[in-house]
Amino acid sequence: MRKWIIGGAILLVLFVLPALALVNLNALINRNKDYLLARAEEALGRHVEVGDIGVTLWGGIGVRLKNFSLADDPSFSKEPFVRAADLQVNMKFLPLLRKELEVSRVILNRPVIHVIKDQNGRFNFSTVGQERERKEGRGEKEKGEVKKGRAEEPAAPPALLVSLVDVDGGEIRYTDRSQGVDFRATRLDFTIKEISLDRPVDIHLSAALFGADKQNLKVKGRVGPFGPKVDLHLLPVEADLELEAVPLASLEKGIPGFKQRLPKEIDLGGAIGAKARVSGVIGKEALPEITGTINLSGVSARIPQLPQPITDVNAKIDFTGKSAELPESPLRIGKSQVRLAVKATSLAPLNLSYRFSAPELRLADLRAAASGAQRPELLKDLKSEGSVVMRDGVLSYRGNLSSPSGTIADGDYQDLQGSLSFAGRVARVESLGLKAFGGALKAEGRYDARETTPRFAATTAVQGMDLTQMFRSLAPSAPQNIRGLLNMDLDITGSGKEWSTIQRALQGQGKAEVVNGALLGVNLADGVLSGATGVPGLVSLIPADVRNKYPAIFASKDTEFKQLKGSATIGDGKARTDDLVISAAEFETLGKGWFGFDRTVDFRALLSLSQPLSQDIIGRVKEMKNLANDQGRMEIPFNLSGKLPGAKPRPDLGHIARAMQKGALERGLDRLFRKKSPKGGEETPPAQGQQPSGSQEKKKRSPAEEIIRGLEGLFGR
Repeated sequence: MRKWIIGGAILLVLFVLPALALVNLNALINRNKDYLLARAEEALGRHVEVGDIGVTLWGGIGVRLKNFSLADDPSFSKEPFVRAADLQVNMKFLPLLRKELEVSRVILNRPVIHVIKDQNGRFNFSTVGQERERKEGRGEKEKGEVKKGRAEEPAAPPALLVSLVDVDGGEIRYTDRSQGVDFRATRLDFTIKEISLDRPVDIHLSAALFGADKQNLKVKGRVGPFGPKVDLHLLPVEADLELEAVPLASLEKGIPGFKQRLPKEIDLGGAIGAKARVSGVIGKEALPEITGTINLSGVSARIPQLPQPITDVNAKIDFTGKSAELPESPLRIGKSQVRLAVKATSLAPLNLSYRFSAPELRLADLRAAASGAQRPELLKDLKSEGSVVMRDGVLSYRGNLSSPSGTIADGDYQDLQGSLSFAGRVARVESLGLKAFGGALKAEGRYDARETTPRFAATTAVQGMDLTQMFRSLAPSAPQNIRGLLNMDLDITGSGKEWSTIQRALQGQGKAEVVNGALLGVNLADGVLSGATGVPGLVSLIPADVRNKYPAIFASKDTEFKQLKGSATIGDGKARTDDLVISAAEFETLGKGWFGFDRTVDFRALLSLSQPLSQDIIGRVKEMKNLANDQGRMEIPFNLSGKLPGAKPRPDLGHIARAMQKGALERGLDRLFRKKSPKGGEETPPAQGQQPSGSQEKKKRSPAEEIIRGLEGLFGR
């Protein structure tokens, strides 16, 4: 019997008396509910609502608040900052015996927490408890107990942050009004152990992110230490993370700073998942070390600069510390199938190298198709390697490319080789070479977009390119004024975006040579020699047999030549030259003048005929001998002005008239002073009373009359 009594007493002490005490304590707390809530509101500086308040022994001695709600700062939101179906706060038992209050555990059942960051970078939880601190500060000041420098002391961390240790089935909403972020995590299970500002805090987190109906994120690790000033912009972390595949579009909207790290107006699709260990500091300008993998599934990207999207990206990115690598992986740009490999030796600052290849890269997938193109533009077997570096906020690129063959602007090319770079909005073609249009091209250049009006410079060397092929390919709708094989060296600078602006700003120097070609729609020699400009009698001086003997000159509408060459100075929308030379089989021209980019021309030149052609003409028209030089080659000055192809050569009429008049004068004088008889003696005057014969009458004319008769015979009355 005694044993039963002792057992009952123990049972009474262990269970019954605590239960009675708990009932009485619950009744006491509920009777003083309003007082306790008022004290809590005073401490937090926020309105607090609670359904019931009670004492619990689950997990230790504690207080349980049902239907708990903590208001937000009115300057942030009118909705509650925290609301929970049940809030439980447990105390450590031994400190209670010493009349010390230490929280051992805080449990939030099905809470909804809304964290807000305003335009100025302040968080809504940062004002919790500030009202009480201000009141205490004013009170101390009134008592003269405010210490010097108190305003500079760090504010105590918000009590609510220290208390959030265990969340079950909750929801957290994060709104960043400065970056337009609205992020939600549901089905949240969150546990913090051994809270401290001086040492790392253990965390366990599971949640459903980005609208998932089940938990798709698991995190286990340590965060902190936070230090006396809690700075969430530089957060030390060491954790294992596992994220199931989530839509990339959701990451854009939900992760702070994610959108800002992407190129403007980029549109992402597909899904991303990860399994990694994160170690280091997470912050606005800092990235932690990551070891693990990120999986891309059906990822796509629409970039404003590309007419076609990037699609079908299925790849795995491996992270090791602060480096990352994308093994060679397939993807599509529009209809082009390409392969890409990337290796980043550093993510912050960015330093990566890449390798790119494509069996056929369609230029229509990279830029708008050229108008009027008859054939698709393709870069065959394209390969490119390069590097990208971010230094002091400036992105720079350097790389090379090669393609053994392809088609651009309806023209085929071979052996394309190029070296490119980009830094600070300045793009450089450090070298470019290819074979096309039957010849070869080498070039280098610079495009500077740092100012409102872009500026550029280029140096180009062309060897043996067929002008006919070039016109058909590059300007099929423009009239072709010249054909032949082009050799050219050109060094130019300019500015502008549209051709109408660029042509006025172009400046530079160049020299060019066209061999075995023709000026189309212009016959220089025939235009000068045939007297089409109206020199009296000149047409009749080129007999039919001479014209038939030289059909390349007199039977063609074009100017066939062996060589056309000259140097030029470019400026004011024109190319000016002082040493233009056109060499043909039967003539050569030397001239100077200008050619406008609107196809207007103005040249002064000298036509020099070959000796055989000159002798054939002079043999039939003696007066033309005064147009011949010391080598017996006829020289006729002319000008070519107007707009091609309608411009026609016009001989110098005054020069031709003076030369032929001189020839006529010499011929008249010769007639005048020939007095010898057929036997070689002088003729005698007729006898008195006889009428002179016709020949005798002619011989009696004065020298002036002879000159006039000669000119009349040449030019008509």
